[in-house]
Parts: sequence; structure tokens; C-alpha cells
Amino acid sequence: MKLLWPHSKVYTQMLRWLTLFFLISFTGVFGQQHQGDWDTYYTQVNKKPVSIIVDLSLGKLAPVRERPYVIIIRTELRYPDTNGLPSSVEVPLLDEMEEQLVENLARNNGAWYTGRFTQRGIREFYFYALDTLQYRNALNKAMTAYKEYKWLAQAKDDKTWTNYLTVLYPSPLDMEKIQNRRLIDYLKKQGDGLTATRKVEHFFQFKTKSYRDEFVRKSGIEAFTITEMPDKPGDGEFPYSLRIEKDDVPDYTYIDRVLIPLWQLAGKYHGRYDGWETVMVK
Repeated sequence: MKLLWPHSKVYTQMLRWLTLFFLISFTGVFGQQHQGDWDTYYTQVNKKPVSIIVDLSLGKLAPVRERPYVIIIRTELRYPDTNGLPSSVEVPLLDEMEEQLVENLARNNGAWYTGRFTQRGIREFYFYALDTLQYRNALNKAMTAYKEYKWLAQAKDDKTWTNYLTVLYPSPLDMEKIQNRRLIDYLKKQGDGLTATRKVEHFFQFKTKSYRDEFVRKSGIEAFTITEMPDKPGDGEFPYSLRIEKDDVPDYTYIDRVLIPLWQLAGKYHGRYDGWETVMVK
């Protein structure tokens, strides 16, 4: 997928997250034959931090009829930090444990690993399997090398993939943060120092002209320059488009400082935030 267009010594990066997918193939030891789109995000439950790693690609497939059983393994962390998350000394061991669980359940039950969450000193791994025959034997074999860890497991019907969709899969807000962070990661990976001010354009669609007008009049939007606001509607559910721009630095603070407030404000006025565009500065 082409994401860069040459323009003199500066490359223009089209940063509309709806068109960007980071697909990573997990076959090998993970034994999963579908394309995985893995990511990590943090949220809070009862004001406590929660770390979640999830295969986002399964959100488009769920529920998968051929894998109607969820297998959940819970283990206690041995060396949690003050937030109840793994300390650096424990991470390598937990990663090895995860690989063993994935390999054994894939081989024994045709299970797909869908993700994990960690909070308050507890980690849970989630799998969706073809069947649950002798799944405990597979788990016992995987956990043989980790006798110091206390663990529990359960397997149950979950034809609707409720555990995946409600425990692991990000909310619309968390998904917006993930996609924006990915794009800033990409800029950084390509050599952008994320310190230079440059023009950043933002794209919106609204259900009605009046909602778009209200959005434009909202406090804070006056700091942006309107570059496109056609009177003639387009097609679809959100026919009224808007483009605004402002000079800024698209670093990691930009997500909560600018992007999420714009996304939330657009939703408040029955609009849709379609993403942003800027130039790469090396």
C-alpha cells in the first residue's frame, strides 16, 4: 500500500486512519492461519489501569461460527508493579508462557488466540476453539515449566464471541486513539522527529448543513482555518463535508490534545471525523 507521495524533499503523508491497516501474519509458533492485526492499548476499570493486547482483525470476523468455544486462562502475576501490571523482570517469562499456551491450544483444540488483559496483578488469556476436548491436558502441558504460577481455566460456549467483543475489543474511543497513535508511530519510524511545526488538515462529514454550521461556530474551532465547506451536499448518510487546517506539531500529545477533542466534538454535532493529513518533516 502506497502511503507516501514524493514532493521535492518532503514527503506528503496521507494520514487518514480509515485507510490504514497494519496486518501482521502470525503463523509459526502461534499456529494461527488468519491474518492478525495485533495492538496494545490501555484503559481503566474502576479507576485501575488495564493493559489489553488484542487481535483487531477478528473484530471484522466475529463471531466465527467454526470456533464457538472460549477458553480463558487466568494466572496471578508474581512480580506486579505498583499499578498491578507486570514488572520488567517478569515480562520475558510471561511471554514464554503465552507462546506455550498458544502453541498447545492451537495443536490440541484448533484454538485461535484472540488476546489478553492484565489488571490488579491478574492476567487472563482468551482463546476461541473448535472444541474443548482435553483442553486441560493441553494447558497442563503448557504450564509444566511454570509451576510457580497459580492459574485457573474455564471453557464454555460463546457462540456470539461476547468475551472477545466486550472484554478485549476496544471501544470506539480507544480504537480512535489506537489508529492515531499508529500513524504517529509511522511518522516517527520514517524519520520524522515529531518536533517541527507544520500544517495539519482535518476532514469531517456531517448529516446536515445546520449541524456542520453549529460545529464551526463552536469554541475552539475559530483557531482553525476553514479550507473547504461546500454548500452542495454529497452522497450518503453524512453528505456535508468540511476541511479545516492549523499549524501544529503532530507528536504523541497531539492525540489527546487535539485529535480526540475534534473526534468527540464532531460526534456531538452528528458528524464524523474522517482523519487528518500532514507532511513528513525529516
